[in-house]
Order: sequence, then structure tokens, then C-alpha cells
Amino acid sequence: MERSPLTSLFLLSMLLALVTRVWQFGNPVIQVDEQLYLLIGDRMLHGAVPFVDIWDRKPLGIFLLYAAIRMLGGVGIIQYQIVATIFAGLTAFLIGVMALRMASWRGAVIAATAYLIWLIVFDGSGGQTPVFYNLPVAGAGLLVLEGTRAGASRGKFLAFAALAMFAMGVALQIKYSAVFEGIFFGVFLLWRARERFGLFPALAWGVVWIAVALLPTAATFAWYVAAGYADAFIYTNFISIFQRGAWPAGTLIGRVLTFVKLASPLAICAIIEWRSRRELAAIDAEEAHARRFAFGWLMSAVLGLLLFGTYFIHYFLPVLVPLSLYCARILGRPDSHIAIRSAHFEQRVSIAVVILLVGIALAAGTSLKRLKHRGKAEPITQFAHVITRNLDGCLLVFDGEPILYQLTGACIPTKLAFPNHLNDDIEKGSLGLDPTEETRRIFRDVPPDMVVTTDRPDPGYNVATRAIAEKVLARDYHLVGEQKIGSRVRLAYKRNATAGAVAAGSAS
Repeated sequence: MERSPLTSLFLLSMLLALVTRVWQFGNPVIQVDEQLYLLIGDRMLHGAVPFVDIWDRKPLGIFLLYAAIRMLGGVGIIQYQIVATIFAGLTAFLIGVMALRMASWRGAVIAATAYLIWLIVFDGSGGQTPVFYNLPVAGAGLLVLEGTRAGASRGKFLAFAALAMFAMGVALQIKYSAVFEGIFFGVFLLWRARERFGLFPALAWGVVWIAVALLPTAATFAWYVAAGYADAFIYTNFISIFQRGAWPAGTLIGRVLTFVKLASPLAICAIIEWRSRRELAAIDAEEAHARRFAFGWLMSAVLGLLLFGTYFIHYFLPVLVPLSLYCARILGRPDSHIAIRSAHFEQRVSIAVVILLVGIALAAGTSLKRLKHRGKAEPITQFAHVITRNLDGCLLVFDGEPILYQLTGACIPTKLAFPNHLNDDIEKGSLGLDPTEETRRIFRDVPPDMVVTTDRPDPGYNVATRAIAEKVLARDYHLVGEQKIGSRVRLAYKRNATAGAVAAGSAS
């Protein structure tokens, strides 16, 4: 039986997602953020309440997702990586489906492939939040695109609009930065609704769509209010991010330049596509509609990236969905090529081939660099075994990988389980508590049996908290293990048997 184009596109997308990501399966230290998400998801299953008992400023949805993944069994590491691969493959498939509205099947496949390759380039080979929330965003984009087509009925338009806004609400509960794309989708729907129904009915529907998009967040807030944790929810979700310190201008400029360098192949394709916008009047109305939609979506994602301000490498991941989509037509055109000439030679090479080869080279180069810096599975697993053999109480990862809590099953003496919240100077004013006082409290009131730190801190470390930790470790602890993990040596200290005799207030 002949396979349909959509079935082939689906199978290719899922296969390519597996091929581009399987090499990281089982690695606990792909990226530090997702180590924390897995830890929080695990501790939720043991009764911990995010924002109250264990702290991070991401929305509840990402932790619920990881908690669900933990129910699949095992330690959770390879499980979350497999689930992330499924999300990546489905997102690539939806990009391809949307691309079919404006490009050939070849262009749709290449756009889906480009998304998967550049996920690796921009540090999305594991379970970063955009790897997950790009799927509901892409689903919302497809619903908006289909619902606003010229031939769509009134019922289809309204149903697809509501579903799209709900999908964006789900995305918001994975990370709030999806709000920028949600605003674009809402404005686009309003514009098309005004054309179909008139201004005032469109505005009325706009209110409904906003309410639908806010439902997941409102439901989460209602639960925290009922549990008596409203203040913790509001501070963590909507205030703390604005109290975080600022990075030096030079650092931010360097991060933006990294965006430009790594995204330039796809960005050049997007510029070529944008320069061909004069063709819109002469092409099929549905294709023109899809191309305008993709361009607006791309601009909203770029604007959201720029306004967010901190420019970590993985913050570019949401841009990849509309960027890959917008490039689909150019990448799928057989006449899109680059001419390589010399005095005795001329060769025309497909732009798509060049782009994909450059993308593969970038993915390989950035991945090798990250593996060298962050490490692989074996060293962190060996270090966790050393800790487990010596551990008789709680563990404090003051400077190291938070996945150690998960690998050892240790209790945590603070709600600040993410080491940077204690040891990074930029975070000190945005936690809802003083990290210096919290560090004193930990060593004074609930001294951990073991402490993990590092041979050298990152630039911008919190001088006060590190001084406290170093003083107490020198006085009350002894070194029981060290392990090179990536580019750093992690040190494991165990509390001396006589440390309890020290006065409780002496940690300073």
C-alpha cells in the first residue's frame, strides 16, 4: 500500500530525531537546567511542593512534565531524554506539515531536518524547556494557520482559534517566554476575525481567547492559593526574575554574537526568502497567507528573544520553529543553489545541501566542546558512587551538578537545590531569601553529612557564600573523593565525627 506524504514525513521526522539525539542517551550532565527539572519532578512524587519546598523560577508545568516522566521508572535520565526526543520529532513533523502550505515536500522535509540539527547546535540535545514547549507552540501555529485559511468555516475558525490559545496556555506553563509568540498568534487571529466578523465581534472573541490562554496558569495559581502558598507562587513566577542581577555588557554582546554566528546559515536563507516577498502578489493566495504568517511568527520569536535580555545559548531554541518553517520554500526549491567557480571549474551546489552540511558541522563542533566542558556519564556516575558509599545523612551540592541529588537519592538541606542559587552573585537578590544567611543556616542548623564543591568557581561567584563554605569545610569536613567531570574537578567532603562539638553559631 502506498504511503501518504504525511505518514512519510512523520516517520522521517521521528527517525531523524532519534538519529540526531540518541548519542546523548544516558548522559546525566547534558545541561545543568534539566538536571534540576528532573530532580524537582522526582521530589514532587515524594511530596515536595515547587516554589515552597524546592525552588526554581520556572512555571509548574515543566516540573509536572518531569514528574510524569519519573513515573516511567528507572532513575529518570534516559527516560526524559527519550520523551524529549519524541517531542522534538513531533515538533519537526508539525513544522513540515506547515511547510507544505508554502513549499514542496522536499522543502518540508529539509525544514524539519534543519530544526532537528539546529536543536543540537543551540544546546537542545536533552530536555531543555523549549524542546518541550516548542511542540504546543508549533501545534498552536498549525491550528492558527489552518483555521485562518480562506476556505475555513466559521466553526472551524473559532474552534481552531480556541484550541491554539489553549495550546499556548500549556506552553506558558512550561516557560513564560512563549508569551511573545502567543501574542502574535492572538493578534493574527484578531486581524482575521475582524475581516470575517467585524471589529466588535472580533474583540469579544479576543477576550475569550485570552481567557482560554490563561486557563492553565489560572488553575495553577488557584491551587497554590487554596494550599496557602499564593505569595510563594507570585514571587517565584512573576517577581524574582526582575530582581536578578545584570550580566556585564561584554558578556551579553558575546552571547548575541554567538547567536548570529550559529544561526547565520538559516538566517541567510530567511533573508533570501524575505527578499522574494514581491512574488507574493503573483502566487497562490494560500501560499502567500502561509508565508506572511511564518514571517510574522519569526519576527515575534526574535523580538521575544531580544526582549528577554540574558541571551543564554538555549534561549534561541524557540526561534528555530518559525525560522526553519520560513526557510522551507527556499530550501525546497531545486533551482536554489550556490555557484562555485574557478578559472577552470564551475560547480553548482544546492543551497539545501550546503545548509545541512554546515549545520551538521556546527552540531558536531558545539557538541564536542560541550562534552569536553560538561562531561559524560561515566565520571559523574563514579562520583555518585563515591558519595553514596560515604553518605550517612543529607548532601549539599554547593558547587557542582544537581543531578548528584538524583543519582544518590540524598536528602537536601535547603530548598535551593540548584547550586547557582547559592553560589552565583547574580542570583543573590532574586531568591526571596538571603543566600548568605541561608548558607549559614544550612551549616549551623542542618549540617549536611557530605558537601560537593569544585576546584575553581565560575566567574561571578558569590564571594560571601563561598567564604562561609570554605571555612566550614576546612574546619569540620575532610576530603573523601574527587573526580574530574568535564573541565572541572569536583570535590566530595564528609563531615568529621567530632564536628558536632563545634558551637552552633560559629558558621560565619
